[in-house]
Amino acid sequence: MSNLPKTACAYPFKAAMQMHGTSTTPCCRFHDRFLSEDDKQLDHVDMFADIRETMMRDEWHPGCFKCKADEETKGSSMRTEADEFFTDFTDSIRLEYLEITVGRLCNLACMSCGFEFSHTWDSDSIDLDLPSLYKLDHFKKHSELDLDRLDVNELKHLKYLKVTGGEPFLHQQFLRLITRLAEANIAPNIEIEIFTNCTWWPKKADYDSLLQFKKLIITASIDAYQDLNDILRHPSKWNVIESTLDKWIDMRSKYDGKVEVNIASTISVLNAPDLFDFMTWARLEKKVPVILQTVYEPHYMSITHWPDWFKEKLQEKVASQFKDCDKKLSRLPDLVNRLTAPNSVDDNSSIYKEEMAKLLEHRQYSINSCVGFDSIINSYKQDIAWKI
Repeated sequence: MSNLPKTACAYPFKAAMQMHGTSTTPCCRFHDRFLSEDDKQLDHVDMFADIRETMMRDEWHPGCFKCKADEETKGSSMRTEADEFFTDFTDSIRLEYLEITVGRLCNLACMSCGFEFSHTWDSDSIDLDLPSLYKLDHFKKHSELDLDRLDVNELKHLKYLKVTGGEPFLHQQFLRLITRLAEANIAPNIEIEIFTNCTWWPKKADYDSLLQFKKLIITASIDAYQDLNDILRHPSKWNVIESTLDKWIDMRSKYDGKVEVNIASTISVLNAPDLFDFMTWARLEKKVPVILQTVYEPHYMSITHWPDWFKEKLQEKVASQFKDCDKKLSRLPDLVNRLTAPNSVDDNSSIYKEEMAKLLEHRQYSINSCVGFDSIINSYKQDIAWKI
């Protein structure tokens, strides 16, 4: 995209992200607190002027800090992926890419998530005094994006629709939207990507509407293999997750080229030590590509925020697991190496472990059940004891 400066991206020109209870932003990684008051408008053509102006000066906008951090650690980001998507980019402003977070109706309470995106988090948030009740009340009042008011004719130039939640298949307004797009004959112009927790299977009418789209991309959010996934994505059941994924894989086989299946996995301190088993299952057994995402908040889940001794132990563990591995898995150690680069952060590991243990115990799990993570902690304790 030679029309753009080096640190700019296409999203503020061609895209919008809509979420329940918040202002529209250019993408899912841009927090609305960084929007100027002038940019908090409804008409996409008039939005994001401040962001575009900053980018055209070849400056990082403060709201783009997540992509900036990703590029510094793993060399790529959602911004660079946008460069690949908008191959025919011009600086004209037109809605070609829309991401919607359909709401917070979700049957899971994943550890890297929160009440903003899952109503199943509400009771834990209150019991553990995690948020202020005012903020929780706000999202209770705005639990679903009002898609019924969306005029589908406004999407006539749309090329890509990305859908996250909550769990999209729990939101009736979203299911009505895909039907309306199919009936208006707009769906055949759109590639639709749906992030699902892989616990739900669509009804026949919804299934048929999805097949009207130019391409259907199902991205299953799965963070680990077997029991560890059920801990991280509480209260999921592995047999349900795997069975639903198999149905999507069968659909991919039936509609080859029309349906694509991916897995999105959020890398944290709890699952990174066990990624080898997970990647072997996903890439070699299921033959499904894996999108590896990073987590920055909460800090106790983020590899970046853990001290250098943990990063060093994690790097050693992953290197030993992936030694002489299948070439389909060989790129993962490179990503872990970048995530575990020393950065001399304060050692808050005891605080982080206590915060994690508190949440896990509240859900009737033990932190020792996260076997790979626990082994790193114990290995470090043994090193300290030996030195003493």
